[in-house]
Order: sequence, then C-alpha cells, then structure tokens
Amino acid sequence: MSEKKKTMRAVIEIIIAVLVIIAVYFIIRGMDRHDVRIQQAATENETQRVWKEFQEKTVSIKLHKKTWKFAHPVQTYLFIGTDKSGNEDAEGEEYHGSMADALMLVVVDEEEKAYGILQLNRDTITEVPMLLQDGSANASAQMQLCTAHWYGKDKAASCDNTVETVSKMLGGLPIDGYYALKMDAMPLLNHEVGGVTVTLEDDMTKLDPAMQKGTTLTLTDRQAELLMQSRYAMDDDRNTQRMRRQQIFLNAFMKKIKKQNAGDVNATVKLYDRLRPYATTDIKMNDLTALLKDMQGYTDKGIITIDGTSKIGEKLHDGKKHWEFYMDEDSLETSMKQLYPLVQEKGK
Repeated sequence: MSEKKKTMRAVIEIIIAVLVIIAVYFIIRGMDRHDVRIQQAATENETQRVWKEFQEKTVSIKLHKKTWKFAHPVQTYLFIGTDKSGNEDAEGEEYHGSMADALMLVVVDEEEKAYGILQLNRDTITEVPMLLQDGSANASAQMQLCTAHWYGKDKAASCDNTVETVSKMLGGLPIDGYYALKMDAMPLLNHEVGGVTVTLEDDMTKLDPAMQKGTTLTLTDRQAELLMQSRYAMDDDRNTQRMRRQQIFLNAFMKKIKKQNAGDVNATVKLYDRLRPYATTDIKMNDLTALLKDMQGYTDKGIITIDGTSKIGEKLHDGKKHWEFYMDEDSLETSMKQLYPLVQEKGK
C-alpha cells in the first residue's frame, strides 16, 4: 500500500474515533497502561476527589436570567467542523482561521451513565471576541457563532476562541476539551463503512437525480458530501435545514460504526497518536482509550437542538446579507436541562 493510501486510511480511522466520542464518553483521569485508575474510579475516595475537582473548576451558569448549579459532575466536549474559507496551514501573520460549519457539544453524565449531543446553529448571533495576532482581544461584536474560529493566531487559538464563545453563549458553561476537523473529510466516513443508509427528508434532485425526497438509499461518498454540506443550492438555504440533514447522517453513521468498531481500542489509539497533524485537539489519548473501552454501557439521549428565529441580516458588516439565528431563551433552558443535571440556586 502506498504512503498516500496509508495516510488516507489513517485519516479515515481517526475521524471515526472522533465521532465515536459523539456516541459516548467515560471519564477516567490519569489512567496508566495497566488500567489501575479505572479500578480506583469506583472507590469512594476517587469519587470524592472527582467531585471536589469538579466543584473547584465549576462556576454557576446563567440561563434565561436564572442561576444554575450542577447536581453532580458532567463532562462537555466541543466538536468543531471547519470549512475551507481560511488559511489554516499557514503560520504567523499568514494564518487565518476558517468558519465553523458544524458545532456540537458532546455531553457525558457519568453518574446517569448517559450521553447526548447539543447541536448548535453556526448562524447563532452571540458575542464573539475578535482576537489579534498576539492573542489579545481588543474588541468583540455580536455576530454569527461560526466566526469565532476565524480569529486567532493559530489553530489552537482559533479553537480556544470558539470554546470561549460557546461557553459564554451558554451562560458560562465549563467545556473540558475540543476536537476540530475539516468538513471536507466527512465523506470519508461514509466510504469507510461501505455507505450509510438514510431516508431523505428533502428534495435534493437539483444536486443528484437519485436524491429524491422520501427515498431510502445507501449513500455514495459524493452523496454523503452533498447531504452533510449542501446549503445554498437548496430551495431553503437556512442552516437549520442543513443541521437536520447532518443529524440524519450522523445518527445512521453512529449505529453502523458502533457495531464495526466495538472493542477496537488499541488500533484507534495508535492512529490517534500518529495523526495529530491532521486535527486540532486538546483531548488526551488516555481519555479516548477509556472512552472506547466503556462506550457500550451508556444511554443515548440523542441530538438536541435549540429553537429560535432565523432571518437575513447584516451583522457581519461585510456589505452582504447573511442568515442570522436568534436562540429562544425558553428553548435554550429546556435543552440544557435535558442534558445537564441543573439545579436552580435559591433566590437567583
């Protein structure tokens, strides 16, 4: 096999490992090669340590003018899918982040042994720090959430800025890590599993005659790309429609990939370590190892979205009109309470 094919194969497998993270996460800190820490996590002392650590790092979050605390520890990871609008391979002043096409919070509740995904609308209007090359932010502006990754001196800074923006948008929510990946790589997922089977909810025959509304078909790699990324070629180009199509693909993909990759921990870890240059992440390899080992034991809460209103506007101030999404505060609170063990503080 040529080096190019080996690299492509490796890219496919690491992306699969990342999407498995969307399926479930089992937090075990400091796990050594003999899994001693896994055994300790069940002890009373370890439970107390985790809870103390959680309390120290967690602040109250504010939603809908109410202040909330967490009833027990919960882990949150941000998945970022970027387009190709930037110049992410450059360094120094030539670097420019891309727009974040997909933003998903993977929420894992160890106590309830459950996980869920909060899918965020990239067009959500929120306060975005406008970072300079030195990493400082001399200003911020109300604009689309996807622009947060546009700012920063390098890939990590762009991701950090996106994490900070999402955190503030959700009332100061603690986020434990991120994984950023180019959206162009998504069709490779479809190829790896031999094609994902979906039932189309939109008429996409303008893009492919076979993609008729209501049709159930096993996607080609090109069709998977169209389903996941198409927006402006559709009659309704709102991002809310594309988000729904992404949900359809991811739900079908996760069911298929969980069957194929259950127990394949060692191979994934090796690929994860070898392929660090292809993604930007601060998620530790031992966390991924623990995740894959214990993924089968959690309840799936599904993919949750926040309701709101979409309209055309000029928040970007680039002389063009773009879609803007405004979250409904009641829906935001409801969605967060579906995923997090929130307890309202008395009198707040």
